[in-house]
Amino acid sequence: MSENKQAKKYFENMPYGNDAKSSEIHGKENQQVINGMVSSLVSKYDEAMKTGEKDMASKFSSAIKQISGDLDNLKEIKKEFAVNYGGGTGGKNMFSNWTNLKQFDLPFWLEAGKISFDEGMKPLLSVVDAADNTKEITKRIEDITEDWVVKGPEQSEYMKMQQNALEQRNTMGEPLDFDVDWQVDNILHNNDAWKIFTADKVGGRYFLQDYVLKNKDKIASGEIPDEMLDPKSFNPSSDTRLHKYFSDRIKKSFDPNYLSSEEVLEARKLQERTNNNKV
Repeated sequence: MSENKQAKKYFENMPYGNDAKSSEIHGKENQQVINGMVSSLVSKYDEAMKTGEKDMASKFSSAIKQISGDLDNLKEIKKEFAVNYGGGTGGKNMFSNWTNLKQFDLPFWLEAGKISFDEGMKPLLSVVDAADNTKEITKRIEDITEDWVVKGPEQSEYMKMQQNALEQRNTMGEPLDFDVDWQVDNILHNNDAWKIFTADKVGGRYFLQDYVLKNKDKIASGEIPDEMLDPKSFNPSSDTRLHKYFSDRIKKSFDPNYLSSEEVLEARKLQERTNNNKV
């Protein structure tokens, strides 16, 4: 069974209910580790109370409450992951391709990870690194969702804009009734949606595939170096390639004869070569 099917089956048949304890939803081994830590703290608390060390007892009590709160937070994150991955809209996976779920999330949420505690009694969450099974990837609870990118209405908003442009195509002599560049800029920047437009299929096409195909000669020659193909390099805060690609698609929907600045340059070069050959 593939990892995706395994995950879907797991979350569709969630083995834990809403009333499950936060300490028992990550597998029996982790439950034993958690229970052992809490039991140890409870014993130390009882001993401190017996000997009248109230300050020390208070520290143990605070640690127990902290672990309980941390585990409650972790439970909520697991529920959020389940909704986004296995129970999203129409049962679809709502995570963008931008998010590398295979590295940490899928193994951890499918109970293949382990939970330990640091010196401050804060949970440490670890999984075996799939790329090197001699190493582990370890995260804290607050790190888990840091790189999550969940798809929202951005793609449908863009497609509505493109359809609008297509419907106005037959309006003779009239410009589009919206500012394409402004609208595209807003979509890309809203909640870092540019990551979705970089990694996912929008209107049946992948930006990265189109970009690599269009620029294969420049990539092969080194004119476009590897670092310019890193998905993070397309951040519209410092790069215009993503913006131009999606705005040009809308402009071409409105005007089939529209040429991007690169296409205009190529047309001029072709014309010059043609003229030179005639001489």
